[in-house]
Amino acid sequence: MNYKEQVLRYLQIFLKTVLLVHKFFESIKWQRIVFSMVFLPPEPIPVNLKNFSDKPVVICFTRWTRKRYAILRSLSLVVKIGVLSLAYSLVNSLPDLKAQTDTSHVRVRVYEIEEIAVVGRGSNVVNSGISRMVTVIQRDEIEQAAIGSVWDLLEFVSNLDVRQRGAMGIQSDMSIRGSSFDHVMVLLNGINLSDPQTGHLNLDLAVDKEAIERIEILEGPAARVLGPGAFLGAVNIITRNGQENECAASVGAGAHGYFRSHVHAGLKKGASGSFISGSYGRSDGYAQNTDYRYYNVYGQSTYQLDKTILECQVGYQAKAFGAAWFYSPRFPNQYEEIQTGFASLKAVTDARVKTDTRIYWRGKKDHFMLDRYVPGFYENHHLTGVYGGQFNLSLGSRQIRTTLGGDLRSENIRSNVLGYEQGEPRLVKGYDSVYYTRQYGRTNAGLFLEQVFKKGNIGLTAGAMVNWNTGFTGKPSVFPGLELSYTGRHNLVYFASVNRALHLPTFTDMFYEDPVNKGKIDLDPNSMIAAEGGIKFLPVSASFRLSGFYNQGSDIIDWLWSYEHKRFSPVNIAKWTSRGISFNFSTRTGSEYPLSDFFSYVAVNYLFLGIQKSVADSVSKYNSLKQKLSFLVIQSLPAHLSLSWNISFQDRYGEAITYNTTESAYYTMPYKPFWLIDVTLRWKSRYCELFAGITNILNTRYIDAGSAIQPGRWLGAGLAARFP
Repeated sequence: MNYKEQVLRYLQIFLKTVLLVHKFFESIKWQRIVFSMVFLPPEPIPVNLKNFSDKPVVICFTRWTRKRYAILRSLSLVVKIGVLSLAYSLVNSLPDLKAQTDTSHVRVRVYEIEEIAVVGRGSNVVNSGISRMVTVIQRDEIEQAAIGSVWDLLEFVSNLDVRQRGAMGIQSDMSIRGSSFDHVMVLLNGINLSDPQTGHLNLDLAVDKEAIERIEILEGPAARVLGPGAFLGAVNIITRNGQENECAASVGAGAHGYFRSHVHAGLKKGASGSFISGSYGRSDGYAQNTDYRYYNVYGQSTYQLDKTILECQVGYQAKAFGAAWFYSPRFPNQYEEIQTGFASLKAVTDARVKTDTRIYWRGKKDHFMLDRYVPGFYENHHLTGVYGGQFNLSLGSRQIRTTLGGDLRSENIRSNVLGYEQGEPRLVKGYDSVYYTRQYGRTNAGLFLEQVFKKGNIGLTAGAMVNWNTGFTGKPSVFPGLELSYTGRHNLVYFASVNRALHLPTFTDMFYEDPVNKGKIDLDPNSMIAAEGGIKFLPVSASFRLSGFYNQGSDIIDWLWSYEHKRFSPVNIAKWTSRGISFNFSTRTGSEYPLSDFFSYVAVNYLFLGIQKSVADSVSKYNSLKQKLSFLVIQSLPAHLSLSWNISFQDRYGEAITYNTTESAYYTMPYKPFWLIDVTLRWKSRYCELFAGITNILNTRYIDAGSAIQPGRWLGAGLAARFP
C-alpha cells in the first residue's frame, strides 16, 4: 500500500469517526441543557412596567466591545442589534424615565465578538469557518508572561513545541506536529521574516511582548499559500498599530542578576497611527556561561487614505549570550553575538478588487565562538540578507472568491564557513584580519491560486502554488491543497483537509562545519502530504477544537549522530510519518457564569504524537514531543488582584548527547517526562500595575534542546505604569 492509499484510508476512517461523533451530538437528550448552561448567557432581566413607578428597575441589555468591531466591516456584514433596539424603544416610550435617573440603574453585559484569524497573505477567512486548526493567543493572555518571555508562555497556551536553550527566550526553537525548528514559518504582521541560515534564529525579532496584539498559530502545512517555508505550520505575530494614544513603561528584576526595562508609546492622529517600543534586558545567568544581554527597538506606522491602507514597520535587535551546551556538549564556553534588522512596507486596497502589496528586507550579522575565552580556536562570521516582495489580488463575493498571488524572495549569505569559495575575500567590519571567504545565494519564486466556495453550511477551499528555486533547478514544485468544512447545529464545524508541502534545506544544512557538526551540500528538499480532520465549536465566550492528523514525508532532513566520526550530520530520511491528536479548549467567564468571581480564564491543550522514521537506532537533533498537556488558569482575586497558573507536562522521544570531560567520551541521556509550573501574581489599576512571579516553581531539572539544562526556580518582580 503506497502513501496515497494510506492517506485516503486514514481520511476515510477519520470521516467515519466524525460521522459517529456527529450522530452522538445530535442524539443526546441533554445536549441543549448543557449547551445553554455552559456556553449561553442567561436571558436579560425584563422590565416590569407595572412596578416601574414603585421601585427601582434594573434594565439589562448587551453590547459589543468596540475594540474588535472592525471585523464586521472587513467581512461586509450588516449587524442588527435587536436587543439594543428593544431596550432603547422601551426607554424612549417611558416619559418619566429622566425624572427617575437617580433610582434607575442600567447593567451592561459585555461580550466580545470572535476574532478573525488571518495567517499570512491569503484570503481572509473567519476563524470559525476556516478548515484548519488555528489558535489565536490574545493580548490579555500574553500579558500573563510577567517575568518570562512570550515563548515561555506559548508552552502553556498552545500545542507548539517550544524548545529553549537559554533563559527568558534568549534562543528558542518552535516545532509543530513533530517538525524540526526549520519547518515552521515565522511572520510578523504577515511578512515572512524566517531566517534562511537556520531556524534557530527565526525568533530573533525586536518585538517585545508589550508590543504584541495577538499571535496566530496555524497547525499543519501552509505552503499552498505561504510558500515552502511553511512546511508543517506557521506562526504570525500581530503587533499593536497605534490606534490609541498612550505611553507606558515597566521595569523588572529578579534572581541571577535578571533585569528588564521597557517603554512604548502609541499615537493616534486622524487617519494615521504610530507605535514604537524599546527594551533592554540582561542576566548573569543561572549557570556558568548562561549570561545574556539584549536591546530591542521596534516601530510601526499606519495611514489610511480612502480605501487604501499603508503600513510600514522597522526593527533592530542586538544580543549577546553565553551558549553553554547550545550546539555541542563538549564545549561549555560557546558564545554568540547577533544583530538583526528588518523593514517592510505594505499597501492594502479594500475595493471591489482587493489588492495586497508588500516589500521587505531582513539583515543579520552573526558572530559565533566555540570558546569565548579563546576566540581564535574556532569562530565563524555570517552576514545574511533577505529581500522579498509579495502581491495578491482577490475578487468575488462572500459565496465565491478567487485569490491570485505571487511571491519573489532572494536569500544571500557571506561567511567564512557557509557557502562556496568567493573570488575576493571581504573584510569583516570591526575586525582587522578576519574575512568573509564564502558566499551563497538563491532566489525563490512562487505563484498561487486559491478558490473559495461557500454554499449554505458547506465551505470548500481549493488551491495550488507553483514554486521554483534557483538553488534547485529541477522542474517547478507544485503544492496543491483541498479543504472542506460543514457547519452543523449549534455552530459545530466539521472540517477536513489534504495538503502537499515542500521545504528547502537551510544554509546550515548544506554548508556548516565545525568539530562536532558537518553539513551536506547535495541534500534534497523535504516533501510531505498531510491529511487532517476535526471538529470546532466556537460560542461567544469559549473555544473547543479537536483534530486528528496524519503526515507522511519523504527526504525529510534530520541531523543524526555518528559515533564513528563523533559528529552530527544531516541526512535525507526516505520515509517519515507523524500522526496524532490535537485538542484545545478555552473559556472566558463572565459575571453570569458559576465561579466567575474566582476564574476569569481557563485554557486546556493536549497533543499526542506518534513519530516513525525509516532510520532506526540513531540519535537525532530533532527529538519530537510524544505528548504534551498544558493549562493556563487565571484567577480573579479581590482588590484588583489576579493570579495566573501556567502548568505543563511534556514527554519527549529520543535521547540527548552529553559529554564526560574526565573520560573524553560522549554518552546518551534519554529525555525524561517532566512537569513545569509558573505562577504570576498581578495587581492592576487603571494607571499602574505590580507583578511578581516564579517560573519553574518545582525546580525541575530538564532539557528542551541540545544538551542545555534549563534554569530551575526563578523569582522576579516589577512594576509598570501607563500614562494616557
